[in-house]
Amino acid sequence: MKKIKYLLVVVSLVVGFSSCGDDYLTREPLLENSRELILADIEGMSLAINGIYAEFYHSAWYSAGFPIISDLKGNNGKASPMSSGRYQTNYNWYQDPSNTQGGLWFRAYRAITSACNIINAAEEIELRPGENQAHLDHIVAEALFIRALAHFDLVRTFAQPFTYRPDGVGVPVVLETRIASPERNTTREVYQQILADLTEARGKFSSDYNAEYRGGSGNLKGFASRDAATALLARVHLYMGEWNQAATYATEIIDSGRYTLYTAGNYGSVWGQNAQSEIIFEISGSTGNSNWPSWEEIGYIYNPSGSYGDVCASNDLLNLFEAGDVRKDLFVEGPQNPGYFWPGKYPGKEGNERQNNIPVLRLSEMYLLRAEARLNGAPGNALDDYNAIRTRRGLDAATSVNMDIVFDERRRELCFEGHILFDYARTQRSLIREDEDNRIVGNVNIDFPSHLWAMPIPIAEMEANPNMQQNEGY
Repeated sequence: MKKIKYLLVVVSLVVGFSSCGDDYLTREPLLENSRELILADIEGMSLAINGIYAEFYHSAWYSAGFPIISDLKGNNGKASPMSSGRYQTNYNWYQDPSNTQGGLWFRAYRAITSACNIINAAEEIELRPGENQAHLDHIVAEALFIRALAHFDLVRTFAQPFTYRPDGVGVPVVLETRIASPERNTTREVYQQILADLTEARGKFSSDYNAEYRGGSGNLKGFASRDAATALLARVHLYMGEWNQAATYATEIIDSGRYTLYTAGNYGSVWGQNAQSEIIFEISGSTGNSNWPSWEEIGYIYNPSGSYGDVCASNDLLNLFEAGDVRKDLFVEGPQNPGYFWPGKYPGKEGNERQNNIPVLRLSEMYLLRAEARLNGAPGNALDDYNAIRTRRGLDAATSVNMDIVFDERRRELCFEGHILFDYARTQRSLIREDEDNRIVGNVNIDFPSHLWAMPIPIAEMEANPNMQQNEGY
């Protein structure tokens, strides 16, 4: 197997986007000019790591595009009668190098390179009086988690799923910030690096949500933690089809006692707010964030009372809910469009509908993840895990469970959180859609396998990087 390269981030990874001027080719990499000043002590490192989290709240990533596109392409959502044209090409699976998720490519690699600066600078830092190694390790662990999550989101967007083509082309693994022209690593190599970063992060976190190091930082679940690294390890192993490891890490979270499942009684009131009982890691939305997307924020895209409301729920999803399921009550019928329903998971917080916390890892996923792993041979009772969710959503316990049932339960429980497209891909399922409102132009059903399950590399990257290989079919 090819050894994982210590690939260097290139100018081409960010050239061509409107937020970067033409002089980017002549600039030093991010933080390069001021690294000795900014990353010379723990105070500077803390400021630097805080700044990286802002990338997650960009409209191309968790605050809108990344989860919206997954649910829209995966048939949980559809273009609504209010559609202003936003996300219409995604709904139609129309994708080519000039119409791909280029914003995600840019933002994720920007987060990766910034994290690399912190990780590598920490090796040379000399602690000053009053500073301690545990605090420095905690900062590095956060950077490792960010680098892992960013690589994970990139590889599952721009490469075929690991379970189908593990040794196919993945994305560049970036571990150092320099000007260069990287090739793509294999998907297996990308996953190996993700696992390595998360495992190292787990070892460096001194404790979970350590208030000593995050005191005064607001929502602690908006920052990486040992539990977040553990939960992401469970998900990554699931995507790799490594069932025992996935179940082991999920069990660690479930048995920790630090999280409790939402109940039928409180399910309708937990969304958008800080640090709810199921949340392991979330993107803490704020109008003060430098990347606040304003009218492009996910809450407004899913709001039938605003001017946008571009994406509503598909009938295919709504028909999966049984009578008495409190999750269906969360959907809101459009005041001007009766018969159409919008998801209510992003109602806004602090009186602002365009400011939400975006769940990334939560406890219910760990139960469903473990149920799937147990159905595939991991020790334990999958039915117990499935019923743990059902009985807290207002439903009676089931008497049997299988993979199709778990797949549908993931659709119900995790809808509009950005999972379904990747669930189809990793389980190698063809997507069967109905053109409910005559808004699908082109691709109605998406077969698996197909080149469409890997988004094309952005044209700006292809033009700037002679070593970059385009995905097949584009």
